[in-house]
Amino acid sequence: MTFLKGRFARLSVVACAALLLTSCRVDQSVYLTVEPNGSGEVTVVITANKDIVAKAPNLAADLRTDDLVEAGWEVTKPVKTKTGGLTVTLVRPFRNPAEANIALSQVNGPKGPLHEMVVTRSGKDTNSQWSLAGRLEVTGGLEAFIDDAGLELVGAAPYLANVQEAGLDLGDAVGITFTAALPGTIDQSTGVKGEGLVSWAVPMDGSKIDIATTSTNVDVVSSISRVGKVLLLGLLVLWIAATLVLLMLVGNARQRRSRPPTRL
Repeated sequence: MTFLKGRFARLSVVACAALLLTSCRVDQSVYLTVEPNGSGEVTVVITANKDIVAKAPNLAADLRTDDLVEAGWEVTKPVKTKTGGLTVTLVRPFRNPAEANIALSQVNGPKGPLHEMVVTRSGKDTNSQWSLAGRLEVTGGLEAFIDDAGLELVGAAPYLANVQEAGLDLGDAVGITFTAALPGTIDQSTGVKGEGLVSWAVPMDGSKIDIATTSTNVDVVSSISRVGKVLLLGLLVLWIAATLVLLMLVGNARQRRSRPPTRL
């Protein structure tokens, strides 16, 4: 069972129950934030609207997050929204791109919404290139929100028959967005560019989106600082050399003055 999917995708399943279908909704936002040194965090924010909370009043108490904490996730207690809903926030820090890829892989299982997500970095500290590859896709409809073990046990996704009878669109009950903030300036992306970030809405109809994104980070301050250090070092060497030459000239002058005059 994948960590996040095993615990929190149930909110999305509850959202699709058709006695309640037209008003219940779960929104999930996944944020990837990468710092210039390769560290950062993956944040997942899951919000169930007031209709779900009203129909499942024990939802906050029923959530179990021990396995998430063991996997390195920081989990906040459920917080009520201003509109009467419920929000849970999970954060997974990472130290390098390899750990970022592990964190992204834990967000869901093989059916989505994040597939083959890979963060890579090349170049120097002061001039680096970043790449984010992968795709966004939800396959299997409602079955994407239940792990394989649960699906094998019950034989079908919960409330699937209700959803089919009501002719509902999965996207009416579940919304997922993915946002990435990479170091530097975004060179190209398939997402919607914002100030220092790119975002995508995950399609819920089985279609897929390639998230190919690249950025270039030039640390101007560090570059100037390094050049400045070289210049200062050069000036210091020149100053020392000039001082030594001056001392030698002064020494020679004193020696000439101290010599007795030559008699013919």
